[in-house]
Amino acid sequence: MSAQPTEPASLRWRLFLWLALPLSAVLVMSAVILYPIAVYSVRTGYDNALMDTAHSLARLLPMLERQGKPIGAQADTVLRTDQFDRTYYSVQTADGRLLAGDSALDIVPINPSQRGEQFYDTEIEGKQVRVASLWASDKDRFLLVRAAETTVKRDILTRQVATGLIAIEIILVCTVAVLLWVGIGYGLAPLEKLRREIVARSPRDLSPVSEEHAPVEAQALVRAINSLLQQLAATLRGQEAFVSNAAHQLRTPLAGVRMQVEYALQQDNPAEWQRALRALDPPVQRSVHLINQLLALAQVESSAVSMAAVDLDQELEELAAEWMPHAIAKEIDLGLELERVKVHGNRLLLRELVSNLVDNALRYSPQNGRVTVRLIGGGGGRLEVEDEGMGIPVEERKNVLRRFYRVSGNMSEGCGLGLAIVDEICTLHGATIEIRDGSSGSGTLVAVTFKLEEQNRN
Repeated sequence: MSAQPTEPASLRWRLFLWLALPLSAVLVMSAVILYPIAVYSVRTGYDNALMDTAHSLARLLPMLERQGKPIGAQADTVLRTDQFDRTYYSVQTADGRLLAGDSALDIVPINPSQRGEQFYDTEIEGKQVRVASLWASDKDRFLLVRAAETTVKRDILTRQVATGLIAIEIILVCTVAVLLWVGIGYGLAPLEKLRREIVARSPRDLSPVSEEHAPVEAQALVRAINSLLQQLAATLRGQEAFVSNAAHQLRTPLAGVRMQVEYALQQDNPAEWQRALRALDPPVQRSVHLINQLLALAQVESSAVSMAAVDLDQELEELAAEWMPHAIAKEIDLGLELERVKVHGNRLLLRELVSNLVDNALRYSPQNGRVTVRLIGGGGGRLEVEDEGMGIPVEERKNVLRRFYRVSGNMSEGCGLGLAIVDEICTLHGATIEIRDGSSGSGTLVAVTFKLEEQNRN
């Protein structure tokens, strides 16, 4: 089973993703950066408050000792009062004697060499505790003062900070997404207007699309569309001219056929019937020739043309059997000078190319004349067809490659499509065509030069 084709994403959706995803990533990164900063600020604030408690103890206890009073129950209650956390404190001498407070803070050994303010984390009764400690001097002794509390308030505020940041980021991302979606819609409005203008056109309207209201970024697209419309208009004009010319070319021989048929139907004499039938042969042959060339031209213009390696010398040898009866009928010496040449192209179209060149040469060569078909190797190969006819004036050599064009004064039968077909087949195969005088200075030599097989494939 063949896979179902996926529907292409809209330009608006692509722009939205390309803008929203990086902006969302930036917002998330900013939250990741701001979160530890906010947590550090929270922690620093609580640490400072805890250190202030330690400083207060350092001032309070020596003063009470000088007055001969211990820390009272009321002061102890004030020190320990906290709505969320359990609070601890202790005051010790350098030798470890507890002067006041909780012995539970003795978990961390005393190190008299570590002076100044310090913070550390520990556990008391299975709970996380933050401790602030400092060494205070009291006359001739140093006291280690510690204040500690559990981390309930810290954890609550940390969660609140995280929740707030997440909520703010979600609001920001949603706001940015809405603004981007609306803004992109407004930005793409000129393209939508351009789309509606093109959709509203008639299939026959190939006039250029106005660039006036198109944004700068879309003007290149509009110019490309206008270029395509111009090419389509030229193609349609060419097709109309082709149909008109084909109808004109077919009208004359078909009218002759009709007249001969009507004349024959009115006769009772068999001899007159035979004469009428013989008179039918030239217009019928001309019609068949023209129809065959029209079909060949339609095949050249078809997009479904397959290419492969073709031994052109072998094809010419096969076609020689078809040319010989025409050459013998006109008493023309038809010669072949063939070298081995392989080209990359369509076999049937290449045969049509050669047949048209040889047919033209036989048609326009005088009786007892000579036509030579050469195939020269080297490079991509070169095909030459030379005759001894009246020749083609230099100023007409480009014109004869146009459809239905015939050189002025040419009385030979033909419809002016042979060389036009050859030229289009050459274009399709990347070959070049050249028309010049024959090697003897008279007649016509048509040369077709092919590219190398590898170059053609490229």
